[in-house]
Amino acid sequence: MSMMNELESFGRNDQRREKKENFFIRFFKYFLPWRHDGISEVVRKLVFIASIAVFCFSLSELTDYLNGNAKTNELINEMQAIKPTNFANQGENQSGNAQSVEHSGDDYKTDAPQGGENVEYSLEIGESWKPLLETNEDVVGWITIETLVGADGSPYIDYPVVKGDDNDYYLNTDIKGNPNYSGGTIFMDYASSIVPGERTDNITIFGHNMMAGTFFGRLDEYKSGVDFLKANPVITFNTLYSTSEEKYIILYCSMFNIYENQDNGNVFNYIGYRNFNSNRPFATWKEEMSKRSWYSSGIDVNEDDKFITLSTCSSDINDMRWVIVARKLRPGEDVDALVETYEDKDNADIYFPQRWINSWGHKKVYRN
Repeated sequence: MSMMNELESFGRNDQRREKKENFFIRFFKYFLPWRHDGISEVVRKLVFIASIAVFCFSLSELTDYLNGNAKTNELINEMQAIKPTNFANQGENQSGNAQSVEHSGDDYKTDAPQGGENVEYSLEIGESWKPLLETNEDVVGWITIETLVGADGSPYIDYPVVKGDDNDYYLNTDIKGNPNYSGGTIFMDYASSIVPGERTDNITIFGHNMMAGTFFGRLDEYKSGVDFLKANPVITFNTLYSTSEEKYIILYCSMFNIYENQDNGNVFNYIGYRNFNSNRPFATWKEEMSKRSWYSSGIDVNEDDKFITLSTCSSDINDMRWVIVARKLRPGEDVDALVETYEDKDNADIYFPQRWINSWGHKKVYRN
């Protein structure tokens, strides 16, 4: 009797093993190409395998992106903790003693002043810049849009600005010189200057349009309409040599193509208009910027003014640029009065590159 029970037990175990093996064999046969499979079945399985590979790759990319964003946010917070302050009094303390350092020799890397003075700037750098310069000698300034804030009241755009030897290095390099494919760093056009006596008429500042909203990701909101522009009309850009807060009033918000085949052979090189002269006429620059702008205003401009241009990638079409130009406020100007002159432009009055028209038609588009 016991022998029969053992045989029955062995038989049941063999059946369970056979069922188990059959399950795994059936599983692999269902998902992997197998002998005697028809062509359509092989194609189905190969498509499935490719889908799994794409999913795994995408998951890896997403993980890297999220980890990169976390590191970027940590670095942003670290830099904001040492943000320079007190520009208006940077050369003095309460007792009137000098508290600034000469920006010369091999201490830091910038353009060397070539003489001359500017009453709006100092050839000395305030002590409050030293922690940033110790982090990176390429630091040239700090940019903020004080009214464009999050739920906690902190500005979305509030970053140091660096200047490299070209306009490529800081695209994917953080302010500490480490590779960073989650935003790089906000950087100034390498061929522009902040040095008193040599300051460029129009300084272009570049930043990635990040989906997470960091760096220049929030500039897209200027596409939403004139009311947003009226609520956020001023950009602050302080440099190493600023002796007071430098405020700029926004003039133009425009879409630009960067390749000839995006606009029937036409490209306007807005970055190249650094200094206005016979080769780069102010009138040409003003006309091109104005006709592309989504808004108009009654704000006066002339070639003696100083400008900044914020340039970021378009979130709507690859390889195009969303560009915002601002003029430095003149002494005594009434910002509220200037803002009141802002108006939406009719679509018919705006110059759109052909690539934009092909995708969106001859109209403004804002995708929140």
